[in-house]
Amino acid sequence: MRILLLGFGNVGRAFCELLHTRRKRLLDRFDLSPLLVGVATRTRGCVSADEGISIDRLLEFENRTGKIAESVNSRGDHSDRSAAMVAEMEYDLLVECTSTNISSPGPATEHITVALQRGKHVVTSNKGPLLYGWKKLCDMAERNNARFLYEATVMAGTPFFSFIRECLRGADVVSFEGVVNGTCNYMLELMNQGSSLDEALLDARRRGFTEPDPAFDIEGWDSAVKALIVAQAIMGYPPGNLSSAEVSGIRSVTSTMLREASRSGGAVRLIARVEKKPGGTRVSVGPEIVSCDSLLSRIRGASNGALLGTDSLGEILVAGGGAGPVRTAFALMSDMVTAAVSR
Repeated sequence: MRILLLGFGNVGRAFCELLHTRRKRLLDRFDLSPLLVGVATRTRGCVSADEGISIDRLLEFENRTGKIAESVNSRGDHSDRSAAMVAEMEYDLLVECTSTNISSPGPATEHITVALQRGKHVVTSNKGPLLYGWKKLCDMAERNNARFLYEATVMAGTPFFSFIRECLRGADVVSFEGVVNGTCNYMLELMNQGSSLDEALLDARRRGFTEPDPAFDIEGWDSAVKALIVAQAIMGYPPGNLSSAEVSGIRSVTSTMLREASRSGGAVRLIARVEKKPGGTRVSVGPEIVSCDSLLSRIRGASNGALLGTDSLGEILVAGGGAGPVRTAFALMSDMVTAAVSR
C-alpha cells in the first residue's frame, strides 16, 4: 500500500514511527507492506520517492533540521506542491493529518476531495472537513469505490466509529453523552487536586495534549465539533453548524463546584451531548458534576469515554485513551489496515 502523508506535526511523526516499528507485525498479521511514497507540509517542504522514503532518514533529518526536505522555497509556503502531489502522484492511501482549522477547512477538504475523486482511500484526523461536509465526502467515497475513514477525529485511539460500524449493526443510536476532550479531562483532574486552570494548562501543554490554540480545547469548541461530527455520522444530523450548539468550557468551573463534586463522591466533567428530540436533535457542551454512579465519572486523566443510548441494547460505554499524538496516530494506522483489508 503506497501512502501519501499530508502533515508532519506530532501526529504525522508518530504515524511514521508506528509504520516503522510495526512493519513486521503488519506484514505477518495482515499481509500488508506500507510504503511511504510522499510527505507534504505547508511550510517545511515536501518529499516524494516512487521507490519509497526511508522513514529512518526522514525522522533523523527532521529532528536535526526541523524540515523534511533539503530545498525549502523562499516563500515558505508549499501549498501548491502539496496539492499537485495529491492530484498527480501514484498512491493508494492519503493520510490527512494537518492541523484542524475550523474557520478555514477548505485546503484539507480539497485534498480529501481530489483523492476520493481519483478513487484513493483516505484516512484523516482533521475534524474541519467532517464538520461541514461529512455526508458529501462519504457519498463521494462510495461513488468512487474508495474508503473514507476518520476514527482519529473524535476519540483518538479509542475505537468509536469502528465499534459502531462493526458491533452495532441493526441498532439505532438515539443519544450520545461523552467526555471527548482528553486535555480538559486531564486538566480537571489536576484542578481537583488543587492546581489552578493556568497551572493545569501548562502541564497539559508540556505533555503535548493541547491543540495549537489551547482555547479551542478549554472553551469547549473541540468537544462541540466532535459532538457535531457524531451527530452527523451516527444520528442523521445535517452538516455542522456551531452556532446551533450550546457551548461552554472549563473556564467556568469554580473551586466551589470542584469541592461539591468531591464531597458527593462524583467528579466534574466536560460533557458533550447529542440527543434526538421530537423537534430535532440537540447538541450541547458544558461542565457538569456527574455522580459517582455515572460511568463517565470513572473516565480518568487524558482519557475519553462515551455513553451511547441505543434502541436495542440500552446504554453502552466506549472508553479508552484520549489525548496525545501516539494514540491519534494509532487510529490512523488502524484505519489504514481497514482500508487495506477492504481492498
